[in-house]
Amino acid sequence: MKKIKASIFDIAGVYIGTVIGAGFASGQEIMKFFTSYGYKGFYGILLSGVLFSILGWGILEMGYVYKIKDYRGLVYFMMGDFLGNIMEWIVSLFMFISFCTMLAGTGALFRQQFDIAPIVGILIMAILCLIVFLYDIKGIIAINSILVPFLVIGGIFLGIYSIIFRDTTVFSSLLTGTLNFFTQNWISSSLVYVSYNILTSAVILSSLFPIIKSVKEAKWGGILGGAALALLGLSVAIATFINYEKISALEIPILAIVMDFGQGVEYIFFLVLLAAIFTTAVSNGYGFLTRLCAEFNLSYKSVIAFFMLAAVIVSQVGFSNMVSKLYSLFGYIGIFEVIIILIYFISYKINKSKT
Repeated sequence: MKKIKASIFDIAGVYIGTVIGAGFASGQEIMKFFTSYGYKGFYGILLSGVLFSILGWGILEMGYVYKIKDYRGLVYFMMGDFLGNIMEWIVSLFMFISFCTMLAGTGALFRQQFDIAPIVGILIMAILCLIVFLYDIKGIIAINSILVPFLVIGGIFLGIYSIIFRDTTVFSSLLTGTLNFFTQNWISSSLVYVSYNILTSAVILSSLFPIIKSVKEAKWGGILGGAALALLGLSVAIATFINYEKISALEIPILAIVMDFGQGVEYIFFLVLLAAIFTTAVSNGYGFLTRLCAEFNLSYKSVIAFFMLAAVIVSQVGFSNMVSKLYSLFGYIGIFEVIIILIYFISYKINKSKT
């Protein structure tokens, strides 16, 4: 078998694709974790971008240098066997929940756009993911390499368009900080947001360790991915902030925003949202499947059908419920992993500078 090689852009693309799922691209996550804090939410997005860059760089470079081959190797290396095993199971559970959330997000997207039963969208996404799963990690890299550039362009366009055709009264409140929706801490919200995303991203990034060619690729793949996530986050935050009053109660806020851009743009963004959900769904689903097969010595392809059936059933809980209630819970758990990664990476860089 020909050995696969990944470029800096491939690595960054997989990183971005893992994070930009239904919650991010629909506007739900950005609205709940950032927009709700008024202009301070923009500081939160910049903070999250810095953390994503450092954590992605740290995970990838340490994995390459220490020849770690997967997520189990990463957490056992940093936490030891006992805590590493516990973290593995927590992350596996969250990846399954995240996959179910992506299916639920597709259902909500189809319902809001076409006024049809959510199960139609859920089944369409499940079938698309099933096809990619059959191609293993090669399928994950290929899908992200193709779709992520379109997601980046779409996100930037959304932010620019919202600024140009803004409601000046609302936009001025963004600059002056007079819109304060909640009084919680934007810093802790940013940390929780980064933490639950790193739970799943670390699994996928660690699966790339064997195909990274150099420390340079590891470093810049992580940094570029984090920077792009910050840029996209700012674009979505601008759009949701300006339109907050009319979208705050919707499951797919971004779709309601682009309806004002014309039907053609609306359908383009429908496809952008679908692509965003797809990239994260395949990343989380693949991560959970490989963990399940490794733990119980199961055949990868033999468990896919059972996994898909269980996910379709769980996705009936509903998209916004899963984002608002479950993601925050796992975010607080993920803070522990973030701290451990930062400690090990900083120690590694200090020791490296001494040699």
